[in-house]
Amino acid sequence: MEEDSMTTSSKEEEYVSNITTTSQKRKSNKTIYKPGLRWMKWFDQQGLLVHIIFGFLLVVIMGSLVGQAQKVVININGQWSPWSTVESPCNASCGGGVTVKVRSCTNPRPQGMDGQGCVGTTKRFFPCNTEPCDMQWSGWGNCSAKCGRGMKMRYTMCAKERAGELFDCENDDYFTHTENCNSWNKSTCPSPCEGYECMDFGACKDISNDTDPGAECTCQMGRVFSDDGLMCVEPPPTAPPTRPIPTLAPAVKSITTGVSKTASTVLIIFVLITLILFGALRIFDPSRVIQMNMEIALVMAHLCLLFNPGPDAGIELCRIVSILIHMFFTTCFVFMFLESLHTYSIVAFVVKKNGMMTRLQNVITGWGVGVGITLLVVSFRYADYGGVYHCWLQMDTPLLFCQYIPILILVVLTLTLIEAAGAAEYRKLPGIDQRQHMSAQIMQRTNLIIMPLVFVSFCVGSMAEYENNVPLYGTFTLLNGIAGGCIFFFHCTGNEQVRAKLTKVYKIVVKKETF
Repeated sequence: MEEDSMTTSSKEEEYVSNITTTSQKRKSNKTIYKPGLRWMKWFDQQGLLVHIIFGFLLVVIMGSLVGQAQKVVININGQWSPWSTVESPCNASCGGGVTVKVRSCTNPRPQGMDGQGCVGTTKRFFPCNTEPCDMQWSGWGNCSAKCGRGMKMRYTMCAKERAGELFDCENDDYFTHTENCNSWNKSTCPSPCEGYECMDFGACKDISNDTDPGAECTCQMGRVFSDDGLMCVEPPPTAPPTRPIPTLAPAVKSITTGVSKTASTVLIIFVLITLILFGALRIFDPSRVIQMNMEIALVMAHLCLLFNPGPDAGIELCRIVSILIHMFFTTCFVFMFLESLHTYSIVAFVVKKNGMMTRLQNVITGWGVGVGITLLVVSFRYADYGGVYHCWLQMDTPLLFCQYIPILILVVLTLTLIEAAGAAEYRKLPGIDQRQHMSAQIMQRTNLIIMPLVFVSFCVGSMAEYENNVPLYGTFTLLNGIAGGCIFFFHCTGNEQVRAKLTKVYKIVVKKETF
């Protein structure tokens, strides 16, 4: 107890000492009193209570923030409802009114803080009772032509209310009606010749009547209209009189007919002898095939002349005979050209023998070209074949040129090849057939004689038949006889095989005479 009391008394002394010391320090340091320290001291004394209060407030605030964060804002945009199915009554009984349909932005309504409203109109208007309250035709418009025939027009007019003002109808209610009109008045309208220009040497003539105006140009000073009617030209010279049909006295006609038939007969005989001779000797080399076809074509042409039925047998038969004469003569000259080509190829040493074409090629080419030229002319000038009094060549028609020009071209080409083969010196080919080379040289010269004779005979004969001229008939006969004799002689002597046989016969005859 004593110790306790001593301890207590010592503590009291220590506390008094501390207070004294503290008060002395406050006095010595002159410390200023601060109220905040009091609160701090109070907080120290009341710390548990403060901590409880602040903790509670912190929990409330944090709970509020967490709850706010967990909330989701939902925005819904508004949508239109369907248009109303029932329209409002039309506001007009005619002339055009409107009915109304409505809708609202309630499908759904806009919701949320940022929900958007609907875009568009809430009403839609529809036309109704569009038929006009009244429809009438307008008056006729002016005629489209001034002082002449034209068209006039009227159109429909409508009213938007009964007995209301009329105006031009629109869309499907607008109709037009046109009608012919004539504004010509001869007494008041100007003459159509006013301002009307005619060609040179032409003058305008008013030919108007009570219903229509009219004007025409007439040529003056002896001029006449051209074929197209656009110019006034000098009148063409008077056409010469039609050529009279030449006629011969019956006795003279009989003589000329006999002479022409004799001419053809003489040529046919000579050529047939030539054909028979070569056929008997069986000579058909390329050069002979060309000459043989030329001879056949010439014989066929003269057979047509010899057995010519004349126009009395019918125009169609006469035309057929005329076409055949044309074809055979043209083919004859084509083979003469092929003969010159054959001789040129051998004489000019283009080939060693047999020419440039085979026998078949020569035959096809000769007849093909002759028939082709004839068919081409027939396709254009068929009506010109035949005649009123003969069946050869109508020389007063374009058919004259269609027949003569191709034959002249063939004659010129033939003479050109003959001249080319004989005028130049060519380098010889090794291994040529000497007998064919000699035959080609003979054919080259004989063709230069035969071809002009046949051509002149063709020209004279066609002219004699057209003119019915007795001297020409006589010349035709003479030329045919000479041509036939030349063909027989030159074709026989120009062939190497015939020459060999004739030489053999000559030697036998001479040998017999010697003994």
